[in-house]
Formats: sequence, C-alpha cells, structure tokens
Amino acid sequence: MGDPGYGWLEKQYATVTAVPDFPAIDARWADAMAAALAAHPPRVLPYGEGERRAIDVYLPPGVSDPPVLVFIHGGYWQLRHRRDVAWIATPWLARGVAVAMPGYPLCPEVSLAALIEDVRTAIAALWREAPSLGLSRRWLVGGHSAGGHLAATLAATDWATRGLADLRFVGVLPSSGVFELPPLLATSLNVALRLDLAEATRLSALYLVPPRGLRVIAAVGGAESAEFLRQTHGFARRWAQQGAAVAALELPGRNHFTAQDAWAEPDGALFAAAWGLLHAR
Repeated sequence: MGDPGYGWLEKQYATVTAVPDFPAIDARWADAMAAALAAHPPRVLPYGEGERRAIDVYLPPGVSDPPVLVFIHGGYWQLRHRRDVAWIATPWLARGVAVAMPGYPLCPEVSLAALIEDVRTAIAALWREAPSLGLSRRWLVGGHSAGGHLAATLAATDWATRGLADLRFVGVLPSSGVFELPPLLATSLNVALRLDLAEATRLSALYLVPPRGLRVIAAVGGAESAEFLRQTHGFARRWAQQGAAVAALELPGRNHFTAQDAWAEPDGALFAAAWGLLHAR
C-alpha cells in the first residue's frame, strides 16, 4: 500500500514496507493459524448475511462460565480475515479464557461507517447468545491496528440505546491502534476507505467518550513509526482527560507485526496487561 506520489504520512502508515521480514512473519502466522484451527475448531455464530458476518467462538474445554477475550483483527479495514489471527486464541484457551473473534465485511465493499455498525451488531449478537454458549459476561475487548480502533469504538458505544444497557467491558486493550483517521486522508489507504474529513473525524475513536472509569491499556511497539507512537500516546491522553483509567504500554523493540505476536506470549507484558484487565476486581 505504497505510492511514490504520496508523502511522509504514506511512509508512516505503510506498515508492510517498513518491516523487511514481513513475508516470513506472515508465513509463520499462516502456519500457526492452521495449527490453531486444527486443535481448536471454533463455533461459528452468524450475525448477518455472508461468511464475513460471523463470529468465531473458541471455548476452553472443561471451563464453565469462562471470561471472554473479544479480539478484532486488523488490516486497515480492507484486508485480512478473522481466521488469520486464530493462533492468538491458543494460549488463552489453555488458561481458561474463551476467545471471540468477530468478522466483518471489508472496505470498499462496504463503507467504514457500515463496517463499524456490523462489528457492533456482532457484539450485540454475541452478548445475547452468551448464556447459550456458556460464556460469562466478563469481557475484555482488544484488537490490533484497525482492530484497535474498532475495539475502542466498541468500548465507547452507548449500548443502552441499542437495548443492551447491561453490555459493558471490564476493559479495552488496543494494540498499535489507528484512533485518529484524518491523517489517512493523505495516504493511499483512503482509496478504499473513501473518507472525507468530516467522516474521518466522526469515525475516529479518539474523539469518542468512553465510560467513566473504563480501564484502558493502549499498547504500541517501540519500533513502530512516529505516527503509530503518536496515535497511541495521543489516544491515551485524550481518553484519560475524558475520565477513563488509562495507561500506555510501549513494547520495546517491537514493530507493527511483532507487537501483535505479543498477544500470544504469556510471559510478555501485553499478555500480562490483558490478563490483569480481564481479572481485575
């Protein structure tokens, strides 16, 4: 997603070209996905028309009412599939945590506004079905990159207006999130997103108001671009000003993709932060 006709911002958000060994990382993820799906076939909960409007639910064997990690995949809202990150579920299942991964149609097939509404519909459907699936109502919402934006958007959604006044998260943990969308207008990413300034501002998680006291940890790789670092720290500051309980977590030496690896590393700082949010009292 690069074009020499674009400038500094293009390079800042061109995650693949910034990481020379991305093909090897992607191949490793594909192998891990295949192993995870073979070991832990998910239950599939449709929430609308089409294969992408479905949620993969991974249930830890022998655990009743498990807490739930809701994890949303990235890909700049125009790439990837929920199954691509199936490998993240494996260490969580081993520790008695259920993992739910909502899928969604991609831009430009749908607008970003419609995509966001699809993800909200997915979460509402999952909340309603939680008892029949054997899930607890103790949920942490997380996601990586574009998924971090979607996770934050879900956490700031007024669920009472959607008939789900009891829907709440124990916390939100976006990693490498893109919370402020107007900078993307100057990049080739907007070819598929088709945003103007007003819509980019309206759909930016940065400008939403989180529930007061919501626990938030915003993670980012220490080796990511200046814009990704700015996005994370700016988001943490603004949501703290809005009354959330926010911490920023930099992962030293991690690039945009190895930062996502941290979700499946039980001995690491991101995993520990997510575990702490999920089990906080």
